[in-house]
Amino acid sequence: MRTVLGFEPLGNERTVLKLREAPANIPGLGANRVTDVSDPGGTASSRGEALLKRLCRHPAVSQGLSAALAQPPAAGPTPLYLHMVSNLADQLPWEQLRSTAQGFITLDARWPIVRIAAIRSPVDRRTFTPPLRIVAVLSAAGRTGVSQLEALLAACALPDARALDTRLHVISAERAVLDRVAAAGRPDVTADVLPGTAPELAKRITAAKPHLVHLLCHGGAAGGVRTLAFAHTADFDAGEPVGSVQLKLPDLVVALIPCAPWLVVLGACQTAQTSDTLSLAHDLVSQGLPAVAGMRRLIDLNDTDRFCAALYPEVLATVRGTLKDPGEHEIDWAATFTAPRQALARDDPAETDAWSDPVLYLQDDPLRIAASSAADSSELANLQGRLDTHERFRATLDPATTDPALLAQVDALIADLRARLAEAGR
Repeated sequence: MRTVLGFEPLGNERTVLKLREAPANIPGLGANRVTDVSDPGGTASSRGEALLKRLCRHPAVSQGLSAALAQPPAAGPTPLYLHMVSNLADQLPWEQLRSTAQGFITLDARWPIVRIAAIRSPVDRRTFTPPLRIVAVLSAAGRTGVSQLEALLAACALPDARALDTRLHVISAERAVLDRVAAAGRPDVTADVLPGTAPELAKRITAAKPHLVHLLCHGGAAGGVRTLAFAHTADFDAGEPVGSVQLKLPDLVVALIPCAPWLVVLGACQTAQTSDTLSLAHDLVSQGLPAVAGMRRLIDLNDTDRFCAALYPEVLATVRGTLKDPGEHEIDWAATFTAPRQALARDDPAETDAWSDPVLYLQDDPLRIAASSAADSSELANLQGRLDTHERFRATLDPATTDPALLAQVDALIADLRARLAEAGR
C-alpha cells in the first residue's frame, strides 16, 4: 500500500501538510498542519534529514512514515507519493529525504519518491497490442543527442524490448544523430528530419503513435506560454543557443492525447524546476498526461546521458513484466526510477546529488493497460478511450480565451475519432 502526503497552500505564503493515505490505520489521517517549506540548505545529507524532521512534526505524517519505513528488506516497493498542490512545497528537493537509519530513502527500492500533480485528471484505460512504440525527439541546440540515442538503441536490443516488438522512431535535425540511425541499419529503428515548424512537429509526433516519448530539447517560455524549444538544421548550422522550433505545452498535449501515451521523459534542461509557475513536467501532467519525468535543475549532460542509459532498460522491463499476461494491469512507474537514481548516485550519494534531479510526476489515478492479442477489439477500446480523453480535454477549454485554431484542431480530432469509432463498431 502506498503512503500519500498532501501539500496545499494556505494563503500566499504558507503551506499545510496532511497524511492522505498510509499503509496502516493512522489517527489524524487527513488532518492539516502548517509546515515549513523554506529551503534548509546545506549538503544533500543535512538537507534531506532536515526535510524529514519537518515532515515528522506532523504526528500523523510521522506515524505514517514510520509505518512505511518499517518495511523489511525483502518487502516490495512501498512508494511515497507527494501531492503537490503548493508550489512553494514543490520547489524543495524532497527526493533527498534522508533517515539516519535508512539513508537516502528514494535510493532504496522499498521507498521510491514520486509526485502527484496539483490538478488531478482521470486516466483512461489503455489497450496494448504490439509493437511497443517509442518516439525520441533528439534536437537540443548546443547539445548532442548521440549518447541518448545510443542508450535507446541499446535498450531496444534487449530481450524485454524484443518480447514487446519494440520500435524506435527518432526525430532530429542533428546530423550525427541521423547518421547514427542510418549506420545502425536496424528494421526496428526509423528516423525523420525535424521539421521547421512546431505544428508540423506536433503532427509527426501524433502520426508516430508513441506509447513512450523521450524529448531532448530546452524548456522555457515564449510570449508567456510554456514551451519546449527544438533545434532545426539552421539552428545547428548557426550554433544557436536555443532552438527556433518552439512547441507550446498545450499544443504538445493536443499532439499526444490521441496517442494515449504511457510515459513522457523530458531530457530538457530544468524541466522539473519550479519558480512562480509549475514546472514543465508538472504542467504536462496537470494538463492530462499520465506520467512525465523532468529534470529539477540544469545538470551536466553526462549525468543526463547516464540516467537515460539506466532508465530505459528499467522502463522496458516494467512494461514487459506488467503486460506479460493478457488482461488488465496497472503500471506504476515509481519503482522504475530506483535503479537509474542508483546509477547516478554511484558509490557515494552524499558527494553528488545529481541522482535527485530527475523528478517523476504522476496522476493520482493508476495507469491501467489491457494486454490483448485481439487486435480488433483492442483497437475499438483504444479509439473509445482516446475519444473520452479528447472530449474531457475539450470541456476544459474556454472558448473565450482559447486560441480558435487550437479549438478547431481538437474539434477535428474528436470528429475524426467519432467517425472511426462508428466505422470500427460496425
